[in-house]
Formats: sequence, C-alpha cells, structure tokens
Amino acid sequence: MAKELRPFDNEDQRRHSFRKRRPTLFGMAHDLSEEFGAHVAVIAFSPAGEPHAFCAPTADSVLRTYLPAADGLLPNPTPHSPFPGSAAGVGAETAGEAAARVAGMRREVDETKAMVAEEWARVAAAMEKVRAAQGAAQKQNWWDVDVEALGEEELPVFMRALEMFKAEVQERIDAMASARMSLPREKKRQ
Repeated sequence: MAKELRPFDNEDQRRHSFRKRRPTLFGMAHDLSEEFGAHVAVIAFSPAGEPHAFCAPTADSVLRTYLPAADGLLPNPTPHSPFPGSAAGVGAETAGEAAARVAGMRREVDETKAMVAEEWARVAAAMEKVRAAQGAAQKQNWWDVDVEALGEEELPVFMRALEMFKAEVQERIDAMASARMSLPREKKRQ
C-alpha cells in the first residue's frame, strides 16, 4: 500500500527527504528507460531551488520525441541511434516514428490476445472431452480418466493439467510442512 506523502514543515526534514528520495526516483527512471527503451526525463528541484535532472537516452532525444517543434531550437543531434525505426545518424525517433512503433506494439498485443483467446477455447473444448470421458468411465476425478479414451488434441491439455495439478499439490504440501515447522514448540515441563 502506498505511503501518504505530506509536506514537511521543517526545512531540514525537507532537504533530508529530497536527498533520500532523489536517487530512488532517478533509479526508477533509469530502470524504466533500460527495460522498455522508454524516453524518460525527470527534473526535480531541491528545496534550495537547485535543479537535478535525469534524461535517457539523452535530453535531446526526449525533447525531439515529445516536442517535435523544438527541433530547430536544439543543437545537432547525437550520432547514435538506440531505438529501432529511428533514422540513421539521429539520436531519437520522431514523434511520428514513436507513434508508428506504439501502433505496431498495440497490433502485436491485439494479435497475442486473439491467440490467447483461441488457446483458451481449445483448452476448454479439450477439457470438455476429458470430462465426457470421465463421465463415460464413471470416474470420480478427472485425473483418473483413461488416456486411451482421449484423442491427440486432448492429450497435451490433459498432460498440462496433470502437471499443474501436481505443482499445486506440491505447493500445498510445502506450505503445510512450512507451517508445521514454524509453529512454536512447547517447552518440556520439568
């Protein structure tokens, strides 16, 4: 749960809090940039009014990406190109390139969602066949079904279900063993 942040009345507390939290904020911005290739700029002003900034990959790239009108105001771009789709010799992708990249990523997400929905439908259909085989064999549990009664499509689903079932049983056994070991032991009475 998030901790409620409130302004400090004491100037020393404010300075101490700023010194303590600035590296964390900049570290998070760095991680965001490294993990996702995001253009990130963070500017924090200390209680004394001193600016502290973090920009990744560069301040120019962030400004060119989100403020394309600033292109004429900035010096020549850096020669590296860390992002896919950016023009050679330009240190940042333009807003149009970024929008196209994001649109492509959204398409990939939609395609992946469709594939996941198809897979869930296939799994549901296979489980229905497993349950039908369970009813036909008059077995109490689905895992008691004779695998000979299943088709080729149902076997991989059945195997995955058995593996998940096995893992869940093992987790419960481990939790019970852990709980048993953590119980306080009574001292022997003398």
